[in-house]
Amino acid sequence: MCNKTDISVIIATYNRAETLRQILENMTRLDREGLSVEFVVVDNNSSDHTKEVIESFTERFPVRYLFEPKPGQNCARNRALEDVELGRFVVFTDDDVEPRKDWLKAIVSISERWPEYSVFGGKIYVVWPSVQIPKWAHKPNIKSLCFAEHNYAESECVYAPGQYPFSGNFWVRRDLLANGRRFDESIAWHPKNRILATETTFLQQLSEEGHDMLYTPDAVLGHRISPEQLSLKYIIKRAFQRGRGIAHAQPLCRLALLNEHPVLWRFIRVAAIVRLTFCLLTSLAALILKKPEKAMQTMRWIGYNVESLNIAKKV
Repeated sequence: MCNKTDISVIIATYNRAETLRQILENMTRLDREGLSVEFVVVDNNSSDHTKEVIESFTERFPVRYLFEPKPGQNCARNRALEDVELGRFVVFTDDDVEPRKDWLKAIVSISERWPEYSVFGGKIYVVWPSVQIPKWAHKPNIKSLCFAEHNYAESECVYAPGQYPFSGNFWVRRDLLANGRRFDESIAWHPKNRILATETTFLQQLSEEGHDMLYTPDAVLGHRISPEQLSLKYIIKRAFQRGRGIAHAQPLCRLALLNEHPVLWRFIRVAAIVRLTFCLLTSLAALILKKPEKAMQTMRWIGYNVESLNIAKKV
């Protein structure tokens, strides 16, 4: 028998019990009239009271608790895809978002109006904490990379090649997952090994198979930022994590050289890391205070070369 659920909302979480409590409270207020929705929260081996928080909502709205001991957002997502009888539309979001009341209705509306598309992305805006916000935090590139702002277009449109929805607000039709398609668990997002590419390779593969992706500014949610994220240390670290993700999202640089002269290839990568690190350290204060985006770019390429060396070990 075919599952009659309209939407399965999948949320992976790790040690953010009280933040999650606020998010689930927001989810209870969503307009679900006429829709059959199941919220699936995957506890990614939390050591706090995450389970108790989730279970405290089970009588208020249709939320289901799952546990995944293997660390990594993709591992948690895959646990839900394996264990849940999915709805027509499978929505992926995060544990620090504030969806607009009509979020679910907008998801169904655009999906039904555009039956020829199977992959969709929605708008994400930044929800600032109640502290003084530094000027650099408002720079568009920083808001996009570090705070996950995604305002791709003013109206519905197809994503350009190489452009994809963001992790906190995208969904696919159930049929795309029927053949056992899953997220790459080698690309991890957990405290000890963060790589910013958890959904990128998943969406990239869909694109390569010919699935165009549609953006809508009508399915809206906010991404909550903590005061700790408003630090230059955080954005530099985030840039490093993004660089690691780039290494997974595209072929290794000069692959032919790696195959023919692996020692030379590794020497070039290490030399690039040393050079970039030297440039960053010798002008760190000026770069961060005056040109944080340039510092981020340098750190991104350090991350790229570091992860390229890691990937080359498996080639």
